[in-house]
Amino acid sequence: MIKPRFVVGPPGTGKTHTFLLERYKEFFKKYDPDKIVLISHTNVAVDQIVNAAMDVPEIKERGYRRKFFQDRICTIHHYCKKKLERKEVFTEQDNEDFKNLCRLHVAFTYGKPEDDPYTKHPFFKFIKAAYGYDRELDEHWHHRDTNRLEYSPYNLTQLQELKTVYEQYKKDNNLYDFGDMITEYNRRSDLPEKHKDKIRSDIEVLMVDEAQDTNRPQLRAVFNMAKNIKDEHFYMIGDPDQTIFEWAGADADYFHKAAANPWLELTEGKRCGKAINEFCKKIISPVWRHYGYNRKWLPAPGIQGNIYNLADLNPSLGLKKLLDKIKNTKETFIFAYRGKPSDKRIKEFFETYGIEYAHITSSAHVPLKELKCHDEWPSFTEGAPKNIKQIKHFWDYLGSKAIVFGKGIYKFEDWINKDYTIDELIDKKLIKPDAKLVKHFDLLRKRAKGCDVKQHERRMIYIRKVIKNGFDFDGKIRVKYGNIHKIKGTTFDNVVGDLTIFRKGRREPWFVELRLKYTMFSRGINDVWVLKSETGRSLGDYGSL
Repeated sequence: MIKPRFVVGPPGTGKTHTFLLERYKEFFKKYDPDKIVLISHTNVAVDQIVNAAMDVPEIKERGYRRKFFQDRICTIHHYCKKKLERKEVFTEQDNEDFKNLCRLHVAFTYGKPEDDPYTKHPFFKFIKAAYGYDRELDEHWHHRDTNRLEYSPYNLTQLQELKTVYEQYKKDNNLYDFGDMITEYNRRSDLPEKHKDKIRSDIEVLMVDEAQDTNRPQLRAVFNMAKNIKDEHFYMIGDPDQTIFEWAGADADYFHKAAANPWLELTEGKRCGKAINEFCKKIISPVWRHYGYNRKWLPAPGIQGNIYNLADLNPSLGLKKLLDKIKNTKETFIFAYRGKPSDKRIKEFFETYGIEYAHITSSAHVPLKELKCHDEWPSFTEGAPKNIKQIKHFWDYLGSKAIVFGKGIYKFEDWINKDYTIDELIDKKLIKPDAKLVKHFDLLRKRAKGCDVKQHERRMIYIRKVIKNGFDFDGKIRVKYGNIHKIKGTTFDNVVGDLTIFRKGRREPWFVELRLKYTMFSRGINDVWVLKSETGRSLGDYGSL
């Protein structure tokens, strides 16, 4: 069996955007592009790599479109799904499928499917974890690392019964889940050569980015994908100190051993300034000592940066510095958290101070076009003409208080592409004359579907604060938030995170806690803003403001 070439390096040392892309460019010239596959762990990471690849002049010149890369730079699940030629997948977005499943077995309702995606349900959490560790259900239940309280109110017998119901439901409806894709890919790859269903790998170059995030079945799939590579062009690229998916079966010990004797070790920092570099090395050093090495990691040249300590997100001298930086610079910020209480605290902070924001996986909390409506409406009522695009945006949000026909269904299809005044719209009997007297757009804004009165009022108060602060008209959201697992692989000028070291309800292993904080704070370039732990325990005090 071919052995992978391990390429390791701390955060921001160019594993992806320097080494991987440079190699990809070289292989693109030498091999059939159809036979070069690059696997990454998340769709966010894949998108970043595809964007970077399409900007490479040598690739751009050959005229490849984005669609070409979809099956060649992708997640491992996407690759296996393509090889299996499966289309029907049971995912966390398939809420109707989950509701149908619940109807078959009343015990599924313990997971409150109306509130949570199915992966939050205790049963699905359990089978996902067991699968990641490559364990049978009873083996995982009795394993010393398993916290059975996570799967309350079920016992092992009930979970096994639910597994039977779940498997039958998938079979009856011709559905796969993400685990099935990997399992079936491995099964068909291991079939004898003459078997008609065997999957034969024709990959000539395989590169696995963020390799430390792969679980045991996925690792087996990766080795199956690489089994016919002849020129040893099988690379696994990652950082064992960022193995933060152990709960899903990622094997930290395996990758730490690989890091101890890598094919190539990257040490030159290209992202983290001196302050963040030293801060993160202090966090992760117990892990290095445990595995018997002291990794070299140099800070990005020319960047000093700072570490600021904040008690919380309430008014203070430190918070004033943070707010000034958010409002008066063009720098980017990520607010990172571990669990839901922090999630709520961060969103309340944004809304209190009128800060434009978005979740790391979503669009802006309030779309730019809606903010512009609120900003443009007062001058529109005073007679300033607006272009047809802006008027159409007004129509998206205005309701029966302002629009004659009530619900913004007017198409503007026969309108000339020019600026119009509010008086012209009144003359056309499209806007009610009284609307001209209302100077604040929020007083005419129709309530969004599914938004109750109190939610609507809070949203309008927040929008007024954003307008007062002055929002970014370029539409780029500079302030985002997300849990540590979601922000992995991203880069921001500033990181705001707390020192909480265990999840709600249970203590996590020490090295897990260290890897999480190391991964979180190393997303930054310039400054880190450290919040006090939300619990009674933290990683410690790393200096004062």
